[in-house]
Amino acid sequence: MYRRRPLTQSAFGAQSYDGASTDAYSQRWAQNETTPDSELASSLPALRSRSADLVRNNALAYGIIETIQRGVNGRGPRFKSAVPGNLGETINGLFTAWTERAAWDGVGTWSDVCDDLISSACISGDVLIIWPDIGNGAEPRVDLVDARRIDTPTDRTPECASCRLGVGYDRYGRVLGYYVKASDEGSSLRENFRWFPLFRDGRINAYLFRRPSVRRPRQSRTVGILAPMLHSLKGVPEYLLTEGRRAAQAAKNFVVIETPDPQSIADAFENASGTGDADGLDQLLGRSYGNIPDGSMMVLGMGEKATLANPPQVNGGVGDYIEAHLRAQSPATGLPFEEAFRNYAKLNFSNARTVTNLANDAYRIWQDKVEAAICRTTIGLLIRYWWANGQLGRIRWDAALTAGSWHWDKRGWVDPLKETKAAIDGIAANIESIQSVAAKQGRDWKQIIIENLEAEQLEAEERTARGLPPRVNPNAPVVVEDPEEPEDPADMEDENDV
Repeated sequence: MYRRRPLTQSAFGAQSYDGASTDAYSQRWAQNETTPDSELASSLPALRSRSADLVRNNALAYGIIETIQRGVNGRGPRFKSAVPGNLGETINGLFTAWTERAAWDGVGTWSDVCDDLISSACISGDVLIIWPDIGNGAEPRVDLVDARRIDTPTDRTPECASCRLGVGYDRYGRVLGYYVKASDEGSSLRENFRWFPLFRDGRINAYLFRRPSVRRPRQSRTVGILAPMLHSLKGVPEYLLTEGRRAAQAAKNFVVIETPDPQSIADAFENASGTGDADGLDQLLGRSYGNIPDGSMMVLGMGEKATLANPPQVNGGVGDYIEAHLRAQSPATGLPFEEAFRNYAKLNFSNARTVTNLANDAYRIWQDKVEAAICRTTIGLLIRYWWANGQLGRIRWDAALTAGSWHWDKRGWVDPLKETKAAIDGIAANIESIQSVAAKQGRDWKQIIIENLEAEQLEAEERTARGLPPRVNPNAPVVVEDPEEPEDPADMEDENDV
C-alpha cells in the first residue's frame, strides 16, 4: 500500500526537501548562511583577480568577454534627437563631434568608453561611472573607475551613515556616494580615499553600473560573469595541453626488431671469431640496441628484421568532450553555447535563428542597462552644456531638448531571403508592421521612409536633367479610365425643355 511521505522533519533527521537533507552525501556540501555583503567581502578580491587572469591568458574566457562586448556595443550607441528641424540636426552634429573625444583623457572615443564599461563589468561585476567637472570651458567627459579601487576605508567614513564594500548609505539605506582609492600603493585609511557623491550641484555625479546578474536584496556589489566557471575554464587548457602531449608521444614512430634463431646466431659468432676479423664482428652485431633518435639510421645484425610501427591517436574524443564541457558552462554567460563560444558549424536555419534570437534578447538587456546608466545622463549633460554656451542658439531651455532615441548595431538576418518573405507575409496578414520590422533590425521606420523618398526625388531630378523618361514602377497599380459614354438624346431634349 502506498503511504504518503510526511512533510515534517522526522526523528531520524529526514527533510521534506531533498536539497536540505543531512545524509552522508550532503555532508560534503558546506555553505555559509550570511548576508550578501558578508559573503562578497571575503570572495570579491579572489574572484576579480582570477577572472582578470583568465581573460589575460585563457582564450575561452577572452572570447566570452569579447563576444559580449561586440554583441552589445558594436560601434557604440548613437543618439538621434527627436527635436524637429534644424535644431535636431544641430544636436546630432554636436554629439557626433563629441564622440571623438568623450573619454576623460580627451583621446578615447565614445565607443571606447562603452567597450570599457561592458568588459570591466563582465570581468569585475561592476564599474563606477563619473562625470567630473573639467573646467577650462571643456565639454563634459566620462570617466570609469575599476571595481577593485572601490573599497571601504578602515578608520572612518564621515560622509555617510554606513559603508559596505565602498558604497556609502544614509541612515535609511539610500546610496549617497562611493569611496575610491586614490592609489593602489597607499594605505587603507580615509586619507588615501576620494569621496564621489551620487549627486553634485543638482546633477548626477557618479553611478555604479552593475552587469545584468542574479542579485539579492540589499546586495552592494556584483560578481563577474566568469565567477561560476573559473575552475572549469582554468582546467580546459590544462586538459588540452595534457592531451596534446599524449598525442605527440603516441604519434612518434617506433621500431620492432625481430631476431633469428639463437643457434644460428651462435654459429655465426663462432665463425666470425675464428677468422679474427673485428670489423666483421661489429658488422655482425650491428647497432640495433638502445634508443634510436628520430631521423637516424641504424645497422641491423645478421638475420635481424626491423618493422616500422605508427600507433593510433589516443585523443580522438577530445573535441566531443570539450564541447560537452563548454555546453555545461555556457548558461553562466547568459548566451547560448553556440554564441558564447562561436560554434555555429552544426546549426541549420531554425537552430541558427533560435540562437540569434536568444542572443539578441541577452544583448538587449545589456543595452537597456547601459542606456539607462550612462547614455541618457551623458546626453542630458551635453545638451545642457551646449544650451548654456549658446551652441543651440538663443532659445529658452526646455526639457524636450533632451528627447531622442539611441540606436545600436544589429546583426543581419540569418537568411535574408526567408526573413524578408516572412516580414512581407507578416505585414500582409496584419500581424506585423513596418515599425516592428524596422525595430527588429535596429532601424527607425520614419527614417527608412524619408531615405526612400529622398532617393526617389533625387532619381527623378537626375532623370529630368539627363533627358531620361521617368522610371516605371512595375508594382504600381494600372489605372484604366472608363471611356466616355455618348449622351442620351432624350436627356438632351429634357435639358432643352428646361
